[in-house]
Amino acid sequence: MKRKFLTNTYLRGIDNYIMMQFEDSKLDCYSVIKKVNSIDKPYITTHTGKNICLLKEGYYMLEYLPKNENYGVRVFLNDKKQTISYYIDIINGIGIETGKGLYYDDLYLDITIDKVNDLVQVWDEDELQKALEDNDITKEQFDLAYDTLKKLLSQIAENSNVYINNNHKKYIEKNFK
Repeated sequence: MKRKFLTNTYLRGIDNYIMMQFEDSKLDCYSVIKKVNSIDKPYITTHTGKNICLLKEGYYMLEYLPKNENYGVRVFLNDKKQTISYYIDIINGIGIETGKGLYYDDLYLDITIDKVNDLVQVWDEDELQKALEDNDITKEQFDLAYDTLKKLLSQIAENSNVYINNNHKKYIEKNFK
């Protein structure tokens, strides 16, 4: 299992950024908002076969870490705060480590939702399987990852996930000072 800290996820190449972290009792989650002020080169993904810029100067990253779910939702937004893409990490749990901040224990399995091309993809099933074979995760954690995946795919299809459906632009404007 990989422990990831929200203070340094997706910050490769970013020279300067503003970050705000807070607890949201209404959504029952922790939230982190990052605004990119300076980056060595735009972060462009090609996982859909098309180039999509996820991060460059003026862009935002909004991360929701629900307290009672086994996933975290990362939202990439452009400089107009329009949603470009979602990256959902399926996780074992969350916590706060003194001196390092918020973290989640990544269970390898991921979902991306490309808003530009209206495409949902599942990633890293091979990594999850290898983690089980290498005893990096238990069979229960393996099953948890797939149960969470099924739940999320159903919510995505039904358009019922509270974090994906949140008005991200309004959320940033309200909470990012």
